[in-house]
Amino acid sequence: MESFDICVVGAGTFGSCTAYHLSQNKNLKVCLLGPGEPTVKDGSRTVFGCHYDEGRITRVISRKKSELTLALKSTLAYEKLERESGIKVFTEVGYAIVGKSNQFYTNSVKASEQFCLQQNIPFRILTKDQMKSEWEGFDPVDAEEGMFLPQKGGHVSIRNLVKASQKVALQNGVDRRTDVVTSIVKNDAGFLITLESGNMMTCEKICITTGSFTNFFGLLRKTPDIKLMGHTVMKFEIDEDTFERCKFLPSMIYCPTIPYVYILPPIRYPNGKVYIKLGHSVSFDDPLTRLLHSHQEVLDWYCLPDYPEARSYFIKWFGEIFPKIEVLSAVLDHCVMGVTATGRQYLGFAEKDCFVGVGGNGVSAKMGLEIGRIIADSVIAGQWKGIDLDEKDFEIIYKD
Repeated sequence: MESFDICVVGAGTFGSCTAYHLSQNKNLKVCLLGPGEPTVKDGSRTVFGCHYDEGRITRVISRKKSELTLALKSTLAYEKLERESGIKVFTEVGYAIVGKSNQFYTNSVKASEQFCLQQNIPFRILTKDQMKSEWEGFDPVDAEEGMFLPQKGGHVSIRNLVKASQKVALQNGVDRRTDVVTSIVKNDAGFLITLESGNMMTCEKICITTGSFTNFFGLLRKTPDIKLMGHTVMKFEIDEDTFERCKFLPSMIYCPTIPYVYILPPIRYPNGKVYIKLGHSVSFDDPLTRLLHSHQEVLDWYCLPDYPEARSYFIKWFGEIFPKIEVLSAVLDHCVMGVTATGRQYLGFAEKDCFVGVGGNGVSAKMGLEIGRIIADSVIAGQWKGIDLDEKDFEIIYKD
């Protein structure tokens, strides 16, 4: 039976970034466990992930101090990862919040302005006419103004973040297994891991980074309090000429009304096509959100063939925001977000030598690289290693 110093269970964003940071210690024998991205979404597998995407908004502003710290440290670390892996992860096209005088927009801009002034991060307040002039194709019906941050914002390829982290980790000697973990048992030597294939292995320490699937396999002795949010996006295909004209469009929260939509600028996907992506509010109050309960409901959501209400909703919004852009095709995609009871990520020891990192809350793509470092350094040291962060903010809340 194989034995490792540390096993990382879950090969999505948190897990892959954890393996990357663990691999910096060449004396450790590390194994990263979990399936890769599927070629098709169907019922043939028991685990999916949120990282099958080319564009997630990244920014260094938030109303939560912990998010600001994690996002900023992650953003500053992309260059090193890109250099080591040769894979592009971060695209700095800037970030904007666009809206009009409602409470959400006003409060968001006020908090963002204060942070930018404190951190010497440049920003501009743009009128509707200025936005139309500077961002080709952007011609919103309702928006009155926007706050634009040209630096340390844009989009991260979450797919490439996983790919780059794993590439460097494997180069540094991490073992990679694409099997699903079905059981973890604590014993005198550490942990006994059973895989879906029936194979087994042991490790002295373990990291659990299994996302929305954490509570379906009984991997932890106690059950973290996580609600599962079914989320939908729509990708609008554009031609090459439009791609060239609209390449200066920033990533954006568009909130003249609530619920809001978020916008990813033109991005080329692995199929060679270029898409502008729209998503709806990351909130259970959003009418498109679905609360999921069972393992089967989560699998069905990932494989959902159509969602007529979402299709109509996004087509309406796209037409109001980009009325002059011709769309070649439009395709829906679905993922599941783990929402914690605290609204912050769960990062902490479930028991001795077992560190848990779960609960992305729909915002963790921009923070994954630093979260991976915290998980890696903490499990090695046996104690919390979050820099400039309070361990209590990330406490794991368990169900009764």
